[in-house]
Order: sequence, then C-alpha cells, then structure tokens
Amino acid sequence: MLWAAFRLDADNGRWWLALGGVVSLIYGVLLIIAPMIGALVLTWWIGAYALIFGVALLVLAFRLRARLPHGA
Repeated sequence: MLWAAFRLDADNGRWWLALGGVVSLIYGVLLIIAPMIGALVLTWWIGAYALIFGVALLVLAFRLRARLPHGA
C-alpha cells in the first residue's frame, strides 16, 4: 500500500493512502511484539484498525470522486 501511495499523484490523496500503509505497519509490529495478548484485546485492535483504515479510505474515496467530471 505504501508503494501505491508513492506512485499515486499527490493531488489524488497520496497521503491518505500512505497513512493507511503506516497504520498497517504499526499494527503488524504491535502484533509481533505482543503475540500472546488476549482475544478481547485482539478484537479491540482489529476494530480500531478497521475504523481508522475505513475512515482513511472514505476520505480518499471522496477526494477521488470530487476529481471526476460531472458527466461521469
């Protein structure tokens, strides 16, 4: 995802896609550091990740939609 962010034009929401990639990397590192966490904590982490990632993708989608011509 980070690679795609830097290949994307800056006007198309590059930084939102990069933010999603960084959040994914941080989440992966946290799971590697603390693999024996409880199921409840893991559920909360997945939920928080989904919310943050979803908001980042929604912002990116609305920015990209605003760039479409009105006839499309």
